Amino acid sequence: MIKHVLKAGTIHVGDWLTADLTPGYTLAVVDGPYGMGKAAWDRVSIDGLADWYAPHIARLSALLAPSASVYLWNTAEGWARLDPVMRANGWTFRGLVTWDKGLGAMAGKIDTEAMRTWFDVTEVAGFYQRESLVPLGGPAQFVSYAAGASERNLIRAWLNEERERAAIQLGSLKALITENGGAGEMLVRHSFYDSQWCFPTWEQWVVLHKVWNGHGDRNGLPYLQRGYTRHVYDLDERAEYDALRAEYDALRAEYDALRAPFALPPGVTNVWTVPQVSGVERLANSTGAALHPCQKPLLFAERMIRASTRPGERVLVPFGGTCREAVVCEWLARTTPAEARGYDVCELNADGVDYIGPVLAQIRGEDTRPKAAGQVRLFGGGS
Repeated sequence: MIKHVLKAGTIHVGDWLTADLTPGYTLAVVDGPYGMGKAAWDRVSIDGLADWYAPHIARLSALLAPSASVYLWNTAEGWARLDPVMRANGWTFRGLVTWDKGLGAMAGKIDTEAMRTWFDVTEVAGFYQRESLVPLGGPAQFVSYAAGASERNLIRAWLNEERERAAIQLGSLKALITENGGAGEMLVRHSFYDSQWCFPTWEQWVVLHKVWNGHGDRNGLPYLQRGYTRHVYDLDERAEYDALRAEYDALRAEYDALRAPFALPPGVTNVWTVPQVSGVERLANSTGAALHPCQKPLLFAERMIRASTRPGERVLVPFGGTCREAVVCEWLARTTPAEARGYDVCELNADGVDYIGPVLAQIRGEDTRPKAAGQVRLFGGGS
């Protein structure tokens, strides 16, 4: 098997089932045969699609981390045939992304008089996740509570108990915090009842106790006379608090690591309306003819990688095709090292067409064609 080892990852030329791969990937993008007979690599029938994919899905499931995501591209019918295979391998269906190619995808291609169904200008990607959260109990229960996973949050319950001891209504707390020099809106929302709960900072902690100490308790006695000494902010207590905060941050990081990452891009839904790839973005041979019948926009690879991985994590692409994920990962490593992801992309080259040569030219900045508007940053120029 030929390997092209690049800055961020490796492009393997050969059957990915025999590739030497190290487990622990956070994301897999699966874009293999559709059962449509468009190329030599797509000769499997729609009825045989599930059986053909079964060993591939089994292997990628073994190679992915306990908490990970998969985007499974196909036609609507192909995805429906493959969904049971994904579920049988322990994957939870989260949603269906639809690529709407627009009316341009049908221009000049059909005889409307002969059509017996709606002309299809879409492809879909089943979005799946697998998470390694354990049943609540003991330390796991504290982690999930402290990370804001439940309304029964233990620390939040304690904060509200202290508020009630000081005889302060939750509706009045925001103004009292602001009067004492804190950010009342943010502190109340994030530390008392918001689903995205966060541990108060030391500065917020001090403000809260100024508020507590300015009020009597629910029995009418001054708060300080009840023997509550948390208002004494000496260096030892500050050190103790900092240690508690550090422990919480570590637990929160550990809890987050148990969940498959996902960050929704602003303004993006599960319908991705983008025309078919054309112009300089379309990989072409020496005569200018398109190399791949189903090339997807680089935008999609970037969107999936950014949404479903964290910096430093790795992406697995068993059916590389035009290797869009490799191009994006190499671009990230070159232009924004702090956002870099690793990858292993495999391409069997079943139809004898050289996709890898033009891909490597893109990655290495050797594609001398004019840069397309909006694609400059992904083709070796600009930022």
